[in-house]
Amino acid sequence: MKKNYYTLHILADNKEKPFIRTFSTTTTRIVISLLIVTIVSTIVTICLSLPKALEYNRVSAENEQLIQDRLIVTKILSDYNQIRQMDQYIRSVLGADLSLPSIDSLDFDSLFIPPGISNQLTSKSIEISYLENIPIYPPVDGYITQGFVNDHIFTEDNHYGVDVAASEGEPVKAAASGVVVFSNWTYHLGYMIIIYHANGYFTIYGHNQRNIVEEHQYVNRGEVIGYLGNTGISNGPHLHFEIWREGNPIDPQSMIYSYRRSDVSIRNIGR
Repeated sequence: MKKNYYTLHILADNKEKPFIRTFSTTTTRIVISLLIVTIVSTIVTICLSLPKALEYNRVSAENEQLIQDRLIVTKILSDYNQIRQMDQYIRSVLGADLSLPSIDSLDFDSLFIPPGISNQLTSKSIEISYLENIPIYPPVDGYITQGFVNDHIFTEDNHYGVDVAASEGEPVKAAASGVVVFSNWTYHLGYMIIIYHANGYFTIYGHNQRNIVEEHQYVNRGEVIGYLGNTGISNGPHLHFEIWREGNPIDPQSMIYSYRRSDVSIRNIGR
C-alpha cells in the first residue's frame, strides 16, 4: 500500500531557494495531535488557575488591609494608653486640695485654690489671662538639636517635644503663666517640672540641673523656674521641652517662633 506524504513549502520574497520539508501522514497526525493537546491543556490550565490567582490577589489585598488596620488600631490604643497614663499621672500630683476646672474661656480661666497652699497665693481664685496662658515664650535660648516626632507606630520612637541645647546652668523660664503641678525627680527626664496653664495647656521641662519652684506654686510667664542641666537619661546639657493640650502633644516649634529659626537638628539639614 502506498503511503501518503505531506510536503511543506515556504517561499521567500527574495527568490532564494524555498524551504521544503516532507512529512508522512503518521508524523503529521502526531504533530497535529500534540499541538491540539498542548492548546487544550493550556486552556484548561488557565481556566483552572485564573480563579485561584484572582482569589489569591483578593486575599493578599485583604490581608494587607487587615495589617494596616491593625497597625492603626495599635497606634490608637497606644496613644489612648499614653493619654490615660498622662492624665492619671498629672491628677496624682495635683493633690486633693487643688481643683482645676476644664472650662475654656476666651477671656480668662479660673483656678480655684484654697488659701494656705502656697505663700504666694492669697486669694481663692486666680484669673489667668487667655494670652498669658498660651505657651509661646521660649523657656531657654539655644539651638534645637532634636525636633518633634509624632508619626511612628511605636510610641517609644516618638519624641513629643524639642531638645534645646544651651550652657549648663542657664535659667529655664516658664513658657506661660500657670500653676506648677509637678516639680521633682524622674528616671528619664531627671529634675522635671510640669506647669498647668489652664485652657487645657500643660508644659514639661526636663533634664534640669535643679528646680526652684514647688508644686501648687503660681508662676508668671518668663519667670525662672529652674536651671538647665544634664540630669536623667541625657547625652549633654539641654532642655527637653514639651507642650500638651487636652492630652495631645503639640510641636513647640509651631508655638514658639524663635525655635523655628534655631533648628540645627538632622531633619532640618538641607531645608
